[in-house]
Amino acid sequence: MPEPRPAPDPDVRPDRADLWRAYELAQQHYEADLQLFSTRMNLFLLIQSALVALAGSANQIGKGELTASRGAVACFGLALAVGWLLVAGSSYLWVKTWRAHMVQLADDLDKSAHVEVSGRIFDRGRRRDGFKRAYRRHHRLWDQLEYFSWFIRPTLVTCCLPVIFIVGWIYLGWFI
Repeated sequence: MPEPRPAPDPDVRPDRADLWRAYELAQQHYEADLQLFSTRMNLFLLIQSALVALAGSANQIGKGELTASRGAVACFGLALAVGWLLVAGSSYLWVKTWRAHMVQLADDLDKSAHVEVSGRIFDRGRRRDGFKRAYRRHHRLWDQLEYFSWFIRPTLVTCCLPVIFIVGWIYLGWFI
C-alpha cells in the first residue's frame, strides 16, 4: 500500500518550468479526452442510426419480415441509448475536469509568469471580455450569441442526443 503524500506547502510555489510542463500535459489530456469523447459519440450515433434504419425498414418492406421484431430492435436500441447516455455523461465530466484543471494551472501561470495562456478563456468573464474587445463593434447580437454559446456547448448538445434516441425507442417499441 503506498504511503500517503504529504500536503503541499502553500508557501512554496512550483517552478515556472514545472507549471508550463503541467499545463502542457493537462492540455494534451484535455485534447485527448475531447477527441475520445467525439469518437465515442460518433460511434454510438452511427450504431443508433443504423438501428433506426433497420426498424424503419420494416415498415417500408411491408410484407418482408425482419429476423428480429421491431419490439426487439427497439429494446436493444433503448438499452444501447441508455448506455450511450451513461458514457456521454461520464466522458463529459472528464472533459470538464481537465478544463477546470487547465483553468487552475493557467491562473498559476499568470501569477508566476504573467502570461495569458489559452486555458484562461475557459473562464466566462475572460472569454466574454476578450471577445467584446475584439468584436463588439462588428456584431450587434454579440451578447446573445455569447450567452447562448457559453451555456449551449457542442459537448453538452452531444450529451443530450441519447435522450432523443431513448424517447424515440420508447415510442417506436411501445406506441407504434
